[in-house]
Order: sequence, then structure tokens, then C-alpha cells
Amino acid sequence: MKRVLSLSLIAAAAFALAVESVTPSDIVKSPDKFDKKEATVVGFVKKFKARTSKAGNDYFIFDLTKGGDKIAIYGHGKLEKDLKDGDKVEVKGIFTKEKTVGQSTFKNELDCSGKRGEKPNLKVLK
Repeated sequence: MKRVLSLSLIAAAAFALAVESVTPSDIVKSPDKFDKKEATVVGFVKKFKARTSKAGNDYFIFDLTKGGDKIAIYGHGKLEKDLKDGDKVEVKGIFTKEKTVGQSTFKNELDCSGKRGEKPNLKVLK
């Protein structure tokens, strides 16, 4: 009985912590609702670019689209395999309605970087 109760509590806690999957359209329609919050977004890759900064840090960027709307995706590090336009992906990270880095301003961006040394929070779906 205790074991069943313990498993039920663990399952309930995991469910409470689960992040709802949304689309780029959901975010574009209500960016304030998602600002500075974790989101899991499903959509299609467009304009994927893998780059290296002047400081030698690898990163990637792309647009995540679905239903005519898009959000920008940013991630530290390298992916095992570059993404292609049209790949369906699930991306988990922190959404920011607007942020400034140096002299650049970024809008509607989800940062899917994992913790230092971890892989980005991104998976390709079939």
C-alpha cells in the first residue's frame, strides 16, 4: 500500500512539473503569458544556421514555424547533426519576449541551451 501511494505521489509531482507543449502561434498570440517562462514548443525548422562566435563559442539559430507564425530559437553548442528546413522538432527552453545583448535586441526568442556541458533541449520528431 505504501509503495502504491509513493508511486502515485511521484507521478502526481511529475505531472505537476510537466511543461505543456505549445505552438509558435500560441506564443506569438500571447507573448506576455510566456515571457521569461519555460516552454516546450513543437514546430518546423526554417533557416537553420550553425555558427561560432568571435570568442570561439559554438551556437545555432533557426526559426521555428507552424501555422504561419514563427519564433526564433537559440542554443549553445553543436548539435550531433545539423537540422534541415522542414524538420519537425520539439524544443524546450526559456522564452523571452525581448532581450538585449550588447547592442543587439532579440524578440520572441526561445533559448534551448542546456546547462553548461549538457546538450541543447531539442529533439527531432518523426
